Amino acid sequence: NNPGSGNEIDSQVMLQQEVEVAGQRGLRREEAVRNVSRVAAQVQDRERLITGQVKRAFFQALTLEKILILRKEIETLNRRIRDASQARFKAGVIPIMEYNLAEIRYGQARKEIFAAVASFQNSLVDLRRLLGWEPDRSIELKGQLRNLPKTLPLPDLLQRAQAQRPDLLEAKREVSRVEAALDLTRRLIVPNPTFQGIYWTETEGPQGPSKLVGGGISIPLPVFDRKQGELVTQGGELNRGRHQVVSVTRNIEQEVKTAFLAYEAARQSVEVFEAEVLERIEENFQFIEIAYREGKIGLLQLIVVQDDLIAAQLSYVNSLGQYREAEVNLAQAVGEKS
Repeated sequence: NNPGSGNEIDSQVMLQQEVEVAGQRGLRREEAVRNVSRVAAQVQDRERLITGQVKRAFFQALTLEKILILRKEIETLNRRIRDASQARFKAGVIPIMEYNLAEIRYGQARKEIFAAVASFQNSLVDLRRLLGWEPDRSIELKGQLRNLPKTLPLPDLLQRAQAQRPDLLEAKREVSRVEAALDLTRRLIVPNPTFQGIYWTETEGPQGPSKLVGGGISIPLPVFDRKQGELVTQGGELNRGRHQVVSVTRNIEQEVKTAFLAYEAARQSVEVFEAEVLERIEENFQFIEIAYREGKIGLLQLIVVQDDLIAAQLSYVNSLGQYREAEVNLAQAVGEKS
């Protein structure tokens, strides 16, 4: 009801729309795009870490599988030596104490197999867990523990890490996002106009029913709301983000250098074994068994030499495993995708 005119208003519709000015809409979209880019880098960094975990677990399982194979070969060798000792004891060549010692060595070799099987199976459990597989799902390792060692220059590794490490990209993109948010907040100080449209009908009036259309515009005056608090908060976020970029950069350099030194040590260890030790180990295993069967050496001498050869073989397998682990750690530190 319109008291001044005595008119009766039947219906009224009002529409209003705020219009963003000073490029606010574009900056809002730009901030969102930069945030999506930051989250994508965060996801890539998580993938990098998980990939490293899976690869390390795989090569650990492969190493333990090779150790299990080696333990079975040692068990076979000790069984043959036990059989040879039994034959020599029955022939009266050696005393019973030497034959008993051969039996003990064979029993120890069998015990080591049980321990190696348990370690290998536990490594498969860890690998299934990282892969998200069911505990009873069968798994077969396909791959070579030995890989051709490569010499990698440290300066190139550092340069590649600075260019492709996703955690550094995430830190830089966070700075970019905060910069866009700051620009948007500064633009929000400029008031946005609100346009209004009004439509109403009057059924009772001096001249009968009538329809009226009107409009208006309102602009708020930001006398008190100058976004000072938001600007101070975002300025602090920007400084923190820039410090984070510096911190991540330094951490990456340290990670790459540490991983590189470990890689070089593991690579050189493998090369020394393969150049100077490995072939002699395999030859001596054959020589000592033949020498014992022919009575040229006693069981105590055989045990001393055999222990040294077994330790050397296990050390070589572990060196291969350490090299592959160091290779994975270096790739993870550099930020390689595969």
